[in-house]
Amino acid sequence: MNLQRLKDPDSQQAITEWHAWLHDENQRGERVRLRRCDSLDEIMLQPAYYRLCQQSALRKHPPEALALVAGILAWVENVDERPTAQLLGSPKGSDGDTPVFSEPRFQRLLASKTPEDLFQNLRRAVIQLGKTASPVQLADEILHWQAQQQWPDSYKGTRQWHYRLARAYYEPKAVNAE
Repeated sequence: MNLQRLKDPDSQQAITEWHAWLHDENQRGERVRLRRCDSLDEIMLQPAYYRLCQQSALRKHPPEALALVAGILAWVENVDERPTAQLLGSPKGSDGDTPVFSEPRFQRLLASKTPEDLFQNLRRAVIQLGKTASPVQLADEILHWQAQQQWPDSYKGTRQWHYRLARAYYEPKAVNAE
């Protein structure tokens, strides 16, 4: 799946380096402080958030969107480069039919209307994935959601955040059913 908002290598590298810094054993306190935050306002008061905002390649993104990125990436401990929704739709266990993240929970994620809703739903998703995701993919998905909220007329059809996540979640099942 192509990235929508973090297309340039500098932005991707900035996310990757910040995530690696945050998950260094010397930054355990910063990571714990971010994980204890229950709102974007709390995240925006953390030093680790400001370190992310200082990345020149990311300055074009709104501060609230970067707070979402910081708050969610604090939970990602294991890296898997697949899109987050694809990981959520992957079968859990050996039964092969039950997704890691149930359809009702996935639908709640898609129905996120506010940044706070998205934060709570994505945090739940990452935890459900065993704290596994791609920092760059996840950051891109968050920034895509935010951009669509800001400029809804620019994101129609297959460019919609909802469409892209639903396709990644359901497509592997459709391929396996054939």
